[in-house]
This record gives sequence, structure tokens and C-alpha cells, in this order.
Amino acid sequence: MNRSSQIKEVEEFTRQFISGYDGGHDWWHLKRVRNLALYIQKKEKKGNRFVIELSALLHDIGDSKFINAERKDYETEVLDLLDNLNIDKSIIEEVIFINRNISFSKGLTPAKISHEFMIVQDADRLDAIGAIGIARAFNYGGFINNSIYDPDGKEPSTIRHFYDKLLKLKDLMNTPTGQMIAMDRHNFLELFLDQFYNEWHLDDKRE
Repeated sequence: MNRSSQIKEVEEFTRQFISGYDGGHDWWHLKRVRNLALYIQKKEKKGNRFVIELSALLHDIGDSKFINAERKDYETEVLDLLDNLNIDKSIIEEVIFINRNISFSKGLTPAKISHEFMIVQDADRLDAIGAIGIARAFNYGGFINNSIYDPDGKEPSTIRHFYDKLLKLKDLMNTPTGQMIAMDRHNFLELFLDQFYNEWHLDDKRE
């Protein structure tokens, strides 16, 4: 089986696996992350393109926000998939490592990770900021029934998520290309917040 056919099989697996995820973690998110990762790889001229593409497609499999008890052994599913596709063991190991450790909460430093990891992580984080990142944040906030904003800061809200995570991502990029893209998207986050607070506090300004 050639690599194009292997990729198609992985695409079909991921489409089915994530069918219960929210709209911000759906197939289009995976496709955007893949496209961003391949763009970064082309610009940086580093990393194995095939490993990057596989890892981007599989990076959200088993996301703890959505995984249920019935699929808690998701890693075995991924291993079986890649093994049945006759993908090299070394590639499988890297893809699994990326899947296990890519999340924001893991906090791995570049010294501990491969070029492939850095590129896919940058792509995933880039999709969390900018206009699409804002849309995804509010989509997920609605999905888990968070409020848009709690001025008292006592309850979880989507605006609070900006400060807990999104505004930090610019400084966590691994590659020069990722840093360049992140700067523009980060600026848009700040513009959005400025406008949001202007609208929220409109009554205060009228007094």
C-alpha cells in the first residue's frame, strides 16, 4: 500500500473516531492542522512530511475532553490501524508519542521533542488563536455550557479561557514560521478582547 492510500485509511479512521467531538475539534480542525503543519514543514525545510501528516490527522484521537469509557483503549486502536497499514515501527512510535504529549497541559519543551512534534504542535496551537481560534473557543464554551463572560471571575467562561490558555500560545511556538503566524493571530485576539470589553461596558461609559 502506498503512502497516499495509507493517508486515506487514516483519514477515514479519524472521521469516524471524532464524530462525537464538538465543532471546534471536528474533521475540519484536523484538516486545518494538517495543512498548517505541512505549510510550516515546507517553510522550515525540516521534519518528515509523512510523519507530520499522520500525526496531524491523529493528534486529537483520545482527547480527554471527549473520550468515553468505551474507547479508553484508543491508543491500541491507533497502533492496530498503523500496524495493519504496514507503517514502519519507528514512524508509529513517533506518531504515538506526539498523540500522547501534544496537548497544552503537557508543556514539553523543544529540547525534548522532534522537528515533527514541534511542527504539529505549532499547527495545533495556531488553530486555537486568530479568528478561527475565537470561533472554536466560543463553540466549545457553548458545548460545555460555559458562560460567555463572568465579570466577577468566579465561574468558568470563554473569555477567561483566553487568559488561561489562548493568549499564552504566541510565546510557546517552537518554529520561526509558527512564531510569525502566531503574532498576527495573537494581535487579532487582543483586538477582539478590546472590542468585547468596549461593548460589554457600554452602559458604564454612558453614565
